[in-house]
Amino acid sequence: MVVSSIFESRRIAVSGLGFKKSLKAAGRRVTRTRQAVLSLLERTAQPLSATEIFDQLQQEKVSIDLVTVYRTVHVLKELGLVAQIELHQEGQARFELKEGREHHHHIRCQMCGAIVDLLLCPLKKLTKLIESQTQYIVDDHTLEFTGLCPKCQ
Repeated sequence: MVVSSIFESRRIAVSGLGFKKSLKAAGRRVTRTRQAVLSLLERTAQPLSATEIFDQLQQEKVSIDLVTVYRTVHVLKELGLVAQIELHQEGQARFELKEGREHHHHIRCQMCGAIVDLLLCPLKKLTKLIESQTQYIVDDHTLEFTGLCPKCQ
């Protein structure tokens, strides 16, 4: 299957010095748990919920509890290493790597739940128009698409 250029590859080396410097600069320790969560998100093709992170780390025999996962993703989010994604129809937060990535949106399969990153952001011109007409400074927006992935069609 050929993937269009609007889809982003998730291969980013967060296990290197970048995230360690960010943690140390914020007065935070580089822990095995933080490294494990970042490594998992680096290897994962779609944003994960805290429960999914917990389950996958348990399968990898990483000793961690769910509360620690929530604390870890919160710290990583505060540091700008992880983005929190709120998908409309799910009712739960998901997390993905943020470092080194551009603003993007997602498309989610209604049948199997697969989530794909979309590099395309059609709202840039609309955002400027909204700012000029309302005098607001727009600092963020979300756009979510849903449909059926090729496997579920």
